[in-house]
Amino acid sequence: MSKYYKEYNFFDISKEKEDFSNLTILNHFKTMQQSYENTCASACAIMLLNYYNDNRFSEQDELKLTKFLKTKPFPIGTELSSFVKFFKTISSSEHNYIVVSSIDYKKDKNGLCFSTFEDFKEFVLDNLKNGYPIIVENVDYGGHYKIIIGYDCVNDNSDEDILIFADPSDLNDGNKDGYYIYPADRFYYMWFDDHCFKKKHRKQPFIVVKK
Repeated sequence: MSKYYKEYNFFDISKEKEDFSNLTILNHFKTMQQSYENTCASACAIMLLNYYNDNRFSEQDELKLTKFLKTKPFPIGTELSSFVKFFKTISSSEHNYIVVSSIDYKKDKNGLCFSTFEDFKEFVLDNLKNGYPIIVENVDYGGHYKIIIGYDCVNDNSDEDILIFADPSDLNDGNKDGYYIYPADRFYYMWFDDHCFKKKHRKQPFIVVKK
């Protein structure tokens, strides 16, 4: 582990001695690392479905899923609309999913789903408290999917709040455990796609799959 980062057990935060009383997190969310440059969507799909005990796809199906998702070679990857369609297609009587995404979410005059950071914070906490992971994509690596699984309300002003991600490309904190932390407000202002999606889908892209 790098000397600049401290390791926490985000898989089971109850084992930590530090105070995480303000942290809302999906406990026992298992992570995986993508094996190819363009398979972050596949990895996120597998992680999310496994969290819901839907084991139709395993880590060995990473490349297989790129066909279902219509994934293109790097640096394009998987279109948001294809990702949404995938979850709607696999919904069944055994695993019945309701899919909410930025594609059909109500937007303001600027095309944003969440006009303010506080709107975004409320949305994240509401979904996490109900047990719903939130797949997001932003300009990381030019365009990258990851999953919000935790939110820590560090102070009353929200300016130090922290997001916890299940990141399929966890390369920068010295520990490739798949868990990655990032300032919540900084993510909010960097939450856009640069070139992978159609222009109408580039602002604040997300998918919430509710079981």
